[in-house]
Amino acid sequence: MNYSALIEGRRSVRAFLDKAVPEELILEILEYHDKSCKRLAPDIDTALLILDESSQSALEGTAGYKQFLIGAPHYLLLLSDRGPHMGLNAGYMMEDMILKLGDMGLNSCWLTFTDGAAVSSALGISPFMEVAAIAAFGYGKKVRRELQLNVISMSNVDIAVKRHYYDPKKSIQDMVYYESWGSREGLDEHMGFYGDILWDSFYAASQSPSYLNRQPYGFLIRGHEIILVSVPDEHTGQLNLGIALLHFGAVAAQWVGSVQWQLDGLPADVELPEGHAIAALCRI
Repeated sequence: MNYSALIEGRRSVRAFLDKAVPEELILEILEYHDKSCKRLAPDIDTALLILDESSQSALEGTAGYKQFLIGAPHYLLLLSDRGPHMGLNAGYMMEDMILKLGDMGLNSCWLTFTDGAAVSSALGISPFMEVAAIAAFGYGKKVRRELQLNVISMSNVDIAVKRHYYDPKKSIQDMVYYESWGSREGLDEHMGFYGDILWDSFYAASQSPSYLNRQPYGFLIRGHEIILVSVPDEHTGQLNLGIALLHFGAVAAQWVGSVQWQLDGLPADVELPEGHAIAALCRI
């Protein structure tokens, strides 16, 4: 897959045609999860369920987008073994699945939920694994304009008509620091040394979807280390961090062949503001 192009063209769709996805494509999606889907923590076992529109009534009240369930012909349900990196891995994997859907000509939208056990109970799923991520998918309706929600803070929300499909995201300059948190001195020169590798990868990360477009994270370049730092935010979780890791890593891998994110044994000598924490690092 051309990750750069898929990320650039990706958009969330919240209105779907009443048209089922052909069985051969459903089987292709399941096979992709089993054999090809990118995994951040390969030791965590996962399973993928594909639900049809008959599951809408069960999902109502337990999952949705900004608390409203999006009606769709199909839903992806990612189940996962429990573990310390379950959320990161689920965000990483589900975003890869969503980009795969786009590569197949399908549309999708992440759905939020707060109680995985309630989702399992509503669907009658045996709780042998945790509900880790949910997305609606199918064939999206064509719309000329849609409303865009710009969340400056929880008390300052701007709603405007959106004439294109790119949500406002943090720029690279707002997201990336060099050598120490909060410093951008030397950033442009360092990124220029790497040519397009870092710029393209950070741009992909800046396009990562997150709950209410809050993007509660930033990156620190320290030598050859790329460090993802989580920023305190009561409304978002590890899924958003996993998505950002997938976007950066998948695009960087197109240049360098492979990107391995380190999740354990993270450095303790990085000075960060209170509440900030290192989530992962890679070396390029």
